[in-house]
Amino acid sequence: MSNEQLQKLGNLIKVKAKAKFKTNLEFASVCDIDEKSIRRIIKGNQNFSITIFSKICRALDVKMSDLLKEIEL
Repeated sequence: MSNEQLQKLGNLIKVKAKAKFKTNLEFASVCDIDEKSIRRIIKGNQNFSITIFSKICRALDVKMSDLLKEIEL
């Protein structure tokens, strides 16, 4: 995934997480992912595995394919 795609995906995750969770800490806890990693992901500064992507999507109640479609991947 390119840096531009990571930034688009991170921004989309950020928007959806802010709509559902009060804080990044709460979002990270539900995802079972370190908060620092969540911050790097939503800033588009960290590439991540399919396992982490799956945890994020489950926490947001969205399909992985839907998020990828939204960023036109």
